[in-house]
Amino acid sequence: MRVIGAHLFTPALFMVVLFGPGMLAAQAPANPPASPPPQAMKTPSAIMQPSLDALQQILDVLQPEKWKASGRVREETSANINSIRRDLTTTLPPLLATADSAPDSVARALPAYRNIEALYDVLLRVTETSKLSAPSQQAVTLAKTLASLEDGRRALGEQIQAAALNRDQELHDLQAAVRTAQHAPAPAPVTCPPPPRTKKRSARSKTAHKSTASPKSSQSETPSH
Repeated sequence: MRVIGAHLFTPALFMVVLFGPGMLAAQAPANPPASPPPQAMKTPSAIMQPSLDALQQILDVLQPEKWKASGRVREETSANINSIRRDLTTTLPPLLATADSAPDSVARALPAYRNIEALYDVLLRVTETSKLSAPSQQAVTLAKTLASLEDGRRALGEQIQAAALNRDQELHDLQAAVRTAQHAPAPAPVTCPPPPRTKKRSARSKTAHKSTASPKSSQSETPSH
């Protein structure tokens, strides 16, 4: 009986010896599931619409003229709220429509993202003012709406960054392919085979043929007696 060396006696081999090959096959892991295909990018409108709808709803119930603040603060807050309304109804929709036409385009998504950044800054001023002078319910709702807008803004920014990285990778791969093609050896020229040679009779063979044929002709010319 041969003794198996210690360095060759692995745990898998021990299981085969102890329980037979069926036990090892039963414990073998199944094939890992295939990784899911990459998900398509969402349109900027799909990302931002929930927070924009919530913002529109809170604007309809705000009454800054009744807040407990000075006249100057109330006027400034009213101007900011009107600016947000104009942006939601006039400026932002066409920017989002342009971005929606190509969600993976950084150039088309950036104008909408910059507008949302400015919208967030104005809403932030209104929300900070509401904490000091607005009714508590309005202040709480504004804070939640601001947080929702922040989440949408962050998600849109991350998607734009991912699109930019994808474009950079595509450009890098294209440049690498061009460099590879430039350094590839030139294909060998295709040479056409020479035409087949025709056999020519040599002058010697022609002379030999004539010499063999001359005695016959001389015999045929000899008169008979």
